[in-house]
Amino acid sequence: MIAKQELLFLKTKILPAGAEAVLDFLASRHHQVEMTNIVLENVPLLIIGRHGMIARIPTNGGVQKVSQPEEILEHLRNFFQKQETLYLFTNLPELPVPTEVTQLLEEVQQRHARKQELRQTIDRALEQRDKALFMAASNELKQLTSDVDGDNRSLRRIFS
Repeated sequence: MIAKQELLFLKTKILPAGAEAVLDFLASRHHQVEMTNIVLENVPLLIIGRHGMIARIPTNGGVQKVSQPEEILEHLRNFFQKQETLYLFTNLPELPVPTEVTQLLEEVQQRHARKQELRQTIDRALEQRDKALFMAASNELKQLTSDVDGDNRSLRRIFS
């Protein structure tokens, strides 16, 4: 059995045409779906790749191979009535993340880490009654916080 969230997570990848509806349907039957890392033979199998899908579904004593999203959904509806397990193999690339976004995320992580360090320094300065250390850390934390507020306003203007 696969978790519903894992199936829905696949929707964040680059999907072939029609795969989103198939994943939504599989999510409703997630207790009958098993992920596999290899293409298995002689089992009910759905393969989702970047350029398309193919399903091998047992029907009327044989195995039916279908590749059109509508046909796949129809065969899956009939298949899941039998309470059997479907194996799912995916070979999907991640959505590309622009370099600017990656850099921005790194900067945010670095600022957050620095704020945490400064808060610990402030706590330590208070315990040690070190006024100079307290003032220096407080001023830097205040500066970092005001920089972030300014950045947030700029981002809101850009995305508005």
